[in-house]
Amino acid sequence: MEWVLPLIGGLGLGSLLKSVIDNFNSRRAVMKDRLYQEKREAYLGLLAALHKAAVSHSDENSKEFALWQTRCHLFGSPDVSKFAQDIIDTNDRPRIEREEAFKGLLQAMRKDLQP
Repeated sequence: MEWVLPLIGGLGLGSLLKSVIDNFNSRRAVMKDRLYQEKREAYLGLLAALHKAAVSHSDENSKEFALWQTRCHLFGSPDVSKFAQDIIDTNDRPRIEREEAFKGLLQAMRKDLQP
């Protein structure tokens, strides 16, 4: 009869521990998914703003690109931020340098969004 009480307590503790671990794993998955969504939104916004700035150059479009660049700096990888800045820096340079910066930007985005 003395073994019943420790057995019941042990089962309860194990169940509690499992619940804590499951909760931790669930929260981690939610945070990982949220970060992925923030990165994805920032990268797509940056590309859309880059397109608008290229098609119709204006102060408003330049400011919109700068806003999305800041969001990429907050949520994205350092490589994405570097290549986004390289696109700005190569604005008045030969087209091939700008194309290289754009290719690097896309590769950095793909790499950062891979699971």
